[in-house]
Amino acid sequence: MHRFPYLALAALGCSAAHAGPSTPVILISVDTLRADHLSCYQAGRRPTPHIDALAKNGTLFSQVSTPFPLTLPAHVALFTSTYPFANGVSDNGVPLQSRAITLATVLKSAGYRTAAFVGSFILDRRFGLSRGFDVYDGPFDLHNKIASGANERKRPGTQVAEAAMHWLDGNSGAPFFLFLHLYDLHLPYDLQPDPAQRHGETGYTAELAYVDRVLGDFLAFLEERQLLAKTLIVFASDHGEGLGEHGESTHGYFIYQSTLHVPLIVHWPAGSRRIPRDRVDEPASLLDVAPTILEAIGVPRPGEMRGHSLMGAGAGEEVYSESVYARNHFGCATLRSLRAGSYKYIEAPKPELYDLASDPNELRNLYEQQRPKATALAQRIAAVRAGSPSGRTGKPPSLTPETVSALRSLGYLSGSTRSSRAEPHVDPKDRIGPFEQYLGALGQSSAGRLAEADGSLESLRDKLPDVVDIRTSLGLNLQRLGQPAQAAREFKRVIELDPSNAPAHFELGFCHFLLRQRDAAIKQLKAALALEPWYTRADEALADIYIQAKDFAQARAHLNHLLSVDPNSYTAHFNLGVMAALEQNWSEAQRQVLSALRADPGSAEAHNTLGGIYLQRGELELARRQFEETIRLRPKLAQAHYNLGMILQKQGKNDEAEREFRAAQQ
Repeated sequence: MHRFPYLALAALGCSAAHAGPSTPVILISVDTLRADHLSCYQAGRRPTPHIDALAKNGTLFSQVSTPFPLTLPAHVALFTSTYPFANGVSDNGVPLQSRAITLATVLKSAGYRTAAFVGSFILDRRFGLSRGFDVYDGPFDLHNKIASGANERKRPGTQVAEAAMHWLDGNSGAPFFLFLHLYDLHLPYDLQPDPAQRHGETGYTAELAYVDRVLGDFLAFLEERQLLAKTLIVFASDHGEGLGEHGESTHGYFIYQSTLHVPLIVHWPAGSRRIPRDRVDEPASLLDVAPTILEAIGVPRPGEMRGHSLMGAGAGEEVYSESVYARNHFGCATLRSLRAGSYKYIEAPKPELYDLASDPNELRNLYEQQRPKATALAQRIAAVRAGSPSGRTGKPPSLTPETVSALRSLGYLSGSTRSSRAEPHVDPKDRIGPFEQYLGALGQSSAGRLAEADGSLESLRDKLPDVVDIRTSLGLNLQRLGQPAQAAREFKRVIELDPSNAPAHFELGFCHFLLRQRDAAIKQLKAALALEPWYTRADEALADIYIQAKDFAQARAHLNHLLSVDPNSYTAHFNLGVMAALEQNWSEAQRQVLSALRADPGSAEAHNTLGGIYLQRGELELARRQFEETIRLRPKLAQAHYNLGMILQKQGKNDEAEREFRAAQQ
């Protein structure tokens, strides 16, 4: 990590620059950060000195809520200043519509250079937040079947910050907007055990201390480059973390303050117009961040944005939040809330009303004692929803299998994100126990304790037979246990409960494939594609089946359809290249495999295949380089050593050739 003398932002008062349409803007989002775990928000907490320094030299907003306690919906709301029920992104994995106006698109139109550096697959460019960014840095590869754990779906904060600093070195001479997203606080906690990374902390606390050090280095870098004093820096989080409060260990299920309350700190450029107070205690929303940034730098705000600028910092506003996560994934009712002043109403089958001034932890439900207050807030929820037009028409897209797998590796649930059935009336409070047991079962499965997970999931399935995500996860676990016939029974039941569940059709097709029931597999895979034409792994699986049957025409049809959905698909380009090589169409094979390598430069199999193509074309030097790169990536690949030995022998380098042949034998 970079280490520079860090002067606690002392240089803030040295510049007379005024904020304007050329003012640099940096937006920092620390995922899963509870405001009350920062020492600048709550006395007695373990110090977070670098984040605190921002607060000492800026404005701290103490009562900010997220509109949705999930990463992607919250960030979409942050960038678009629109509600999830209006912009259509109310779950992870659901892409933002292509015509959406975002903070990045507005600033790019105003002449800013724009770059984003993200720490999690959840914000991968496929989900739409890349709109308006010249650079969107988030290298998350899903085609690699070996790398399926959460570590491949998140990047350490040091890597994200270093990439951002490298970009700033070449781009900070012009007006710029930089988005920095750190994901280290999100489960699983995987901070290295290196004592240099830890200072006696564990779990969430250790990750927070690490994030604070990463931000300290980043701020010191800005100071050394003379950027700190002239830049508008906005520090926030997308949502908090339950950490056991109200029985919730993570986030998304409930909408209590433990997951809604987020930090917001604004560091103002020296000499610029700013909020006259160092601390603002009126309620606000993440929807207000983009309008505030735009007013602070003098860029007009689009009419589509629903939030309010906080530059005036006047009377508190109503703050709306919601979650459909328990509905989508656990058969429960939607949760909605509205905060006005210190009162917060939660709309649920068992309604709740809290006075956050006297009861910040929401332990005393005042609904029965103050029904008129609750009724008034309920009416305001209806008014907020009625006053915000829906931005998406038709059914929302389902998740691709790659996305489902990646979300599961990060601890999220799998399965369909929509239901064709009526709105459930089960209060989420009544299922928090089974939900936490379910998360435990997913953790057992991820840790390789498949038999334990199987028992837990079977028990939950018997208790809640209509919750399709439980059956889906049980089926996936049975697949991993090598029991495809038993897994198929679970997926069939999911399809009976939810016929439009494309993931279940796909997984049932995969079970049939494992059972060598080719026709049945094709039927289910085609059903998944009929439901969701963008379901790319169904195309991949069908292409594999047809390649094995040497029906290259059908295989090509599915791979070309895959490319129509994802033009950069590694799998499509690689398999098309392999088929062209089998037909000895070397120029087409070369073209397709080179396209695959552009999608994934680190693919050993693609380098090895390209080496074979060059070898067949007699281009020995090009082939040698490809086999050497293959061996660098996968030192124990015998075929690459053997092929390299053949080339070296043809080039008269017999001693080197013998060494490669021996390596191949070993």
